[in-house]
Formats: sequence, C-alpha cells, structure tokens
Amino acid sequence: MNDLITSAIRTDALYRRHALDSRAASTANADRFWLLAIVALSLAARLFRIDHQSLWLDEVFTLQRIHLDLSGLFADSFTNRHMPTYFLLLRLLSYFFGAGHAWVRVPSALFGAMSVGMVYVIASRIGSRYAGVVAGLLMALSPLQVQYGQEARSYTLVTLLITVALWGLLRLAQHPQHAAIDLRRVDAERMGWGGYAFGTIAALDVLGDAVPWLIASNLSLWLIWRSLAPSSETRIAFCRNWLWSTIAIVGCIVPFYVAIFAFSDGHMLQKFDWIPQLSWQHMWVVAGSVYLMRMLAVVKFDLMHTAVPLLGMLVALAGCAGVFRMCKRLEGRVLLLSMLVLPLLILSVSLFKSMLLPRYVLWSAAPFFVLAGLGADLLPRRVLIMAATLLLLLGVVNLGPVYRAETKPRWDMAAATLAANVRPGDTVFTGDPNAPTMLSTLKPKGELPLDATAMVTSQLDEALARWRQGSRVWAVNGRSALGQREELIDFKNRIAALGTPVVEIPQGKEITILMFPAPDEAEPN
Repeated sequence: MNDLITSAIRTDALYRRHALDSRAASTANADRFWLLAIVALSLAARLFRIDHQSLWLDEVFTLQRIHLDLSGLFADSFTNRHMPTYFLLLRLLSYFFGAGHAWVRVPSALFGAMSVGMVYVIASRIGSRYAGVVAGLLMALSPLQVQYGQEARSYTLVTLLITVALWGLLRLAQHPQHAAIDLRRVDAERMGWGGYAFGTIAALDVLGDAVPWLIASNLSLWLIWRSLAPSSETRIAFCRNWLWSTIAIVGCIVPFYVAIFAFSDGHMLQKFDWIPQLSWQHMWVVAGSVYLMRMLAVVKFDLMHTAVPLLGMLVALAGCAGVFRMCKRLEGRVLLLSMLVLPLLILSVSLFKSMLLPRYVLWSAAPFFVLAGLGADLLPRRVLIMAATLLLLLGVVNLGPVYRAETKPRWDMAAATLAANVRPGDTVFTGDPNAPTMLSTLKPKGELPLDATAMVTSQLDEALARWRQGSRVWAVNGRSALGQREELIDFKNRIAALGTPVVEIPQGKEITILMFPAPDEAEPN
C-alpha cells in the first residue's frame, strides 16, 4: 500500500513538473514569436521607401568618408569629433552590398530594428509580455526612430548599444546579491556585468553622444550598491566588480577620446555654433520628436504635421503611469536615470552653449518607451490588448507622413537638373558653401562631375566676374544642413547685379535654381 502511495506521489510530481516545463516552453515560444514579430515590423518600417529622402549633408560626409583610405578615414573622423568605428563598419559592409545611397542606409535600419528588440526584451523582463509589446511598438513606430533608421549615420547603432548596456544594468538591479559575487564564481551575475561593460564600451567607441551614459550608469550602480546590506561583505565585492568594469571601460575608450581632443586642438565646443539657440520652442521640438511620436523636419529644426495628434498625449500618460509604478523599485530608478540624465545634462550645457538637438538625446527614448510600456501594463488585460491593437493602428497611420513629406532638401533633384542643363563655360553659384559638395556627390549616375563642365563656386564676386566675361550663371538657393536659411527674396536681392533671371526652377520645398543669361545674350539658348 505504501509503495502504491509513493508511486502515485512520484507520478503526480512528474506530471506537475512536466506541466510546468510545458507551460514554460509555451511562454518562451510566445515571447520569441512576439519578439520576432515586433522586430520584423520595425525593420519593415525602416526599409520601406528607405531611398525616398535625398541624402543631406551629414550623410554625404558619411559617403565621402567611407571612400577614403584608412589613414584618411581616421584623420577625417577625429577632426570632425567622430569615432572611426562606425565608418569602418560601413566601409566593410560596402564591399558586400555596394555604397549606393539606399544601401548605405540599410545598416541603420538593421541597428534600429535590433534596438526595438532590446526594448521589448527589457520591458517584458521587468514587467510582462504585454509591457514589452507596447514598449516595442512605440519604439518601432516612433517617427524619429524610423527617420534615423533611414539615415546613414551612427545614431541607431549607439541606441542599440546603450539598450544592451541598459539590459545588463537592469539585470544587476534585479539581482544585487548576485551582482556582488566574485565574477569567477558560477552563480555570479556575469551576463549583467558583461552586457553593461560591452554595451558601454561599444557605444562610447562609436559616438561621443554616449558619454552621458557613463554618468547615468554609474549613478545607477551607486543605487544598486546602496541597496546592499551596509554591514555586508557584499558591498566590498560589488565595488570590486564595479571597479573592474570601470577599468575595462576607461581603458577601451580613452585612446579614442584623446585622439579627438588632439585633432580638435582642444576647441571642442567652438564647433557647435550652427545649433539653434535654446528656447521653449527649441525644447518642445526635442521633446515632441524624441518622446511624443512627432516627425522632425531635419534641416528646419521644426516639428512637421502629425497625422494622429492624440497619440503623443496617450504616450505621455503611459510614461507618467510607468514612472508612478516604478519610482519605488530599484529597476525603475535605473530606468529614470537612464532617461533623464542625458536630456538634463545637455539642457544644462545649453544654458551656456547651445547643444540640444533631437539626435543628441535619441537614445534616451528607449528607457522612456520601456516606462511607457510598464505604465500601459497597469491596464486590465482585455483593455490592454485592445489598447495595444489601437496603438499599432494609430502608430502606422501616424508614421505615414514620414514616407510622403519632404524632410530633407532635394539636392538630388537639383544635381539632376543642373547636369541636364548646364553647358560648358557656364557658372554655378551656390548660396550654401556646402552645396558644391552636395551637387558633386548626388550627381546622376554616369554623368560627369558638374565642375568638369562648369565653374562651381560659392563666392559671389567670382560668379559676377565670370558673368561679366560672358558666362551664364546658374544661382542655387537652398541649405544643405541645419541652420538659418536665406529666403529666396533675400537671395535675389543679394545677387541683383546679375539682373533678372530668365528661368526659375523650384526643386522641392527648400531649393530654387535661377538662371541668368550672359550680358550679351538677348535670351537664353
């Protein structure tokens, strides 16, 4: 009888264990499905019409830099306060995929989609799968994240690496006791320390925008240290792990930052004079585009029309709910520091030297969207499922203008128009000093460079001298990057000595081409 009872108990225990294992496997499969689905959605959003917008000045510089030899690539990167790592990666990928205007943007789309996956993983780890879905959808369908996911710059790569570091940091916050165990032991939180150190080193070695992460992460590590028992040896052990991670980070990043400082002659902040002065409107543009699902006009520094105005308010409410839910938890404080340190630091610097730009605070959107997902997770399950479905629909509609509106000047159109109409001996005068670079880089495939046919200059006196000698002048008004735009009427007044243009060709919203015949020509040929 006892044997039968013992056998029944063992059978029941095995059945329960099997049921738990099956449930765990089912949960893991569901998590993988949602992770892959959200990453696929985000990748599709970034690859769709990836070549719709023309390259702008920063992307043209990327294209030029990856075609330099290695010594030139390093020197040009450091001189312009950039790490060479992203451009080396892009140079390597260009051997396999080519360096076309669309292909050079594809890595940013991939990095952006991967960062969405990390946001899902973080939110679902701290909250639930539903929190991960909401947070992932916000990151996937954020117009600004999609915009930079379609731009040949390193901002999405840095965002991805910061999310990796944040994932590691949050593991440490969830298991402070394991974070304080000697890393040589099996039960130490190696994944947390490794993810934090790797993500931090890689992000800092890609772009200096990641430097504020050092402040946010070390403040978070201090909070984790404080959560340990005061009299416990674990505090000492935690400090030892913290010290080793700091030594690894500093040792891997210092050479790059020393090189940047040397190439800039110590004048780092003097090269940011093109950033608009701080104002309330300026701050709203940054907050609206980074956190509240608004689309940015890249060179105008303004928010564009939104298809779903209510969406930003709903995201703000979810974010506030997430802060309320998590503010007393250690992981919540880590998320808050990760979100707030970057914009507050740049805002403080901007009181003396304007530095506040959406792309400079781009990676702080990731912890904010995690908090918003955790805030939405407070809703009852049925309501949350309907809210997530509504978010998907509204997010897709809200993203529509990204694929239709002109957010970057159409220098590709201007280059094609000039290539088709300029004849030998003509002069091309550009109001923007960077315009000759844009026109040269974006010339139609197979066409000779514009300066092989005509004289291209941004010096008005040079253009006037050639005009007086019998050269037709094509005057191009438009900007290539962020900064004050010279209005067309002011541009015409500045070049009034050329007379009255006989041709005026708009090229998108930002650029206009004027043609002035030579003085001895009665009418254009």
